[in-house]
Order: sequence, then structure tokens, then C-alpha cells
Amino acid sequence: MKIKIQGIALIACAVLGITGCSDDDDNTLGNTVSKSEVIENYADIVYQSYKDSYDKALEMQTAINAFVDSPTENSLQAAKGAWLEAREPYGQTEAYRESSGPIDEGKTEGQLNAWPLDENYIDYVRDNAGGVTSEGIINTVATTIDETTLIGLNEGTGGNGVIDKNISTGYHAIEFLLWGQDSADPSNGLPGQRPYTDYVTDGTGTNQNQDRRGTYLKVVTSILVKDLKSLVDTWIEGGTYRTSFLKLQEDEAIKNMLSGIFFMTGEELSTERMAVAVEQNQEDEHSCFSDNTHRDIYTNAKGVNNVIFGEYGSIKGASIYDLVKQADAAQAEKLKSASDEATAKINAILNQISTKKFDQLIADETLTSNGVIMQAVGALKDQAEEISASASKINITL
Repeated sequence: MKIKIQGIALIACAVLGITGCSDDDDNTLGNTVSKSEVIENYADIVYQSYKDSYDKALEMQTAINAFVDSPTENSLQAAKGAWLEAREPYGQTEAYRESSGPIDEGKTEGQLNAWPLDENYIDYVRDNAGGVTSEGIINTVATTIDETTLIGLNEGTGGNGVIDKNISTGYHAIEFLLWGQDSADPSNGLPGQRPYTDYVTDGTGTNQNQDRRGTYLKVVTSILVKDLKSLVDTWIEGGTYRTSFLKLQEDEAIKNMLSGIFFMTGEELSTERMAVAVEQNQEDEHSCFSDNTHRDIYTNAKGVNNVIFGEYGSIKGASIYDLVKQADAAQAEKLKSASDEATAKINAILNQISTKKFDQLIADETLTSNGVIMQAVGALKDQAEEISASASKINITL
């Protein structure tokens, strides 16, 4: 799993720009870096990535409001496109989870990005015969649709009885309301096919409560925008959490940074979002309604590399990689090689998406078939091992 494939990795970087593929000459190692510089640069990256997520969410909100106010096929497609764009920066922020930061305080992460989602908890679904079962919050007219109610119902009772699938808010609730249930055979390669007429309030048809559906979509989008704004505000220079983060003992702050990426690459991304999908079915894809899971994988991995190499967009500074190289150049090379390998394996998945969608790929694989997804799983776990080994070189135990 740890062979060097620098040529492939460089090609992947040229095409997709994953930050982990930086050459050493492009890094900050011309001078010795301090832990405080690494911590400051990380805070800059976290703030900017949340700010970009918020800005894209505002654009999505504008498109969604326009769609609900005037539902047409064109306005639906515009709202879907805005959702896809909004996912790009947010996916990179998931490298900050499990790092003792504000994303994991209270219900913030679960309110923003919880999955998998029981469609029946929110809206109508179609049974195996194609019939409509009108259940869920939208079709329970006694339930008020407002921010307080939807937040209170997130991971609540009802639905299929599995509370952690009773998701009423976040990106995936919005995704379901735009694309609808993806119940088609994976062989057709299609995402959900919700018609724009689900939002045409003519009071007729099999899918009633179009006005409530539109209200729900607007409200749930507003909740997401506000949650992202709170993250931006607490990470901005002078923000509450950023201030306390910069006051932590340096090793504690760096351990938090490493814990987040170790969790993402070694457990959440490789196991929960990839291996579980292979083992089970398309319902366990991260973005199953839109068939956007391959981009989730890409952006999650990119977020890990952003932290390792201290880069995000135009931001480029002192990094974890720099600290490791100063302590043990050989281990730093292992970390870089493992990151490049994981990048190349994920790019191999993306290279197939034009001809075979992710739900088709998982249908073709098993946990032991050594297909492109499971190869990437192995490479991500190898990367996690090198993150842990690198942490020990700078006196951090994960």
C-alpha cells in the first residue's frame, strides 16, 4: 500500500489540485518553523474554509428561495447546482471534526451534516410498486414547520424508529428535498428524480402539501446558513473559540489538529463513508440522493491534506509536515508518500465516475474484491498510520 507513485500523484495534482501533492520545494522548509506558527496557520485555514462554506451556502439559499418562489425545471436545476457547489468547501472542513473544536459542541455537526437519512421521516416515499406513501413531517399537517420545530425534531422519534437516521436538518435534508429518493436500480446510474412540480402549489396530484414542502426547504436552508455563520464567527480573528484555541498549550493544540485528521482518514472517511457503502448498499452513500458521494470523498481527503501541508486556497504556511520533517526527515517522507498514495487512489475513483457512478462502483465491489474503492480505503488507513507515527516524532500521542 505504501509504494511510491510520485508520477501518478503529480498528474493527479495537476488535474484536481489536492494539496497533499506539494513538492518539498513548495513547502515552508526553507526556514525552521515553530509550533505557534503551525497553530496560527491552521486557525487561518479553518476560518477561511468555514467562510467559503458560508458564502456558498448563501448562494445556495438564494437559488433555493428563487426555486420555491417560482418552481420550474430550470430553477430546480439551478438550486441543485448551488447545492453541489456548496458541498465543495464544506467537505474540506470535516477534517476539523473530533478535534475538540466547536463543530463537535452540542448538536452542530449533527444539525449540519448528519447521515444516513430516513426519507420517510421528512416526506413521502415510493414503495417497491411505485406507490406513494405520504408520511413524514411535511405531510403531517399538524406539525408546524419552523426553525425551532425542525431543530427539535432532528434525530427525534418517529420515521423508521432508528433515531440516528431521523434527520430533519442539514445538507442531506436539503439534498433529499431537491433530488428526492434515489430508489432506482444502481445500474442506471441516475440520482433521485424529484419533479419540480412537487413545489407547484396547485393542491392537486399525488404529492400533496407542496406549500409545506417549499416552506420546509426554505427553513432548513436558513438553519444551515445560520449554523455555518456561527462557525465563521467563532473562528474569525478575535472570535471566541479561535481566541481560546490560540491560548492552548502548543502540544494540546497540535494534538487536536492531528486527532481530527487521524479520525477522518482512518475511520470516518475510510470506514463509515466508503467501506460501509461497499458492504451494504447505495442507501449508505454519503450523498446518495444526488450521487455526489465521490466528491465528498475527494473533499474530505483534501481537507486532511490541507491540515498536513498547511495549505488552503491562497493560504500557505507552516504545517504539521514541516514540524515532522524538522524532527525526522525519513518519517516526513513516509507521511508525504502515504498522502500521495491516498490521493492517487481517490483520483482513480474519480477517473471512473464519467462512465460508472459511485453507486454502480459499490454494487460491483465487496470488502475483499480489491476494487478501486477498497484500494482507496486501504491507502487512507495507511495514511492514518503515518499520521500517528508522525505525531509521535513531535512528541504527540494519538
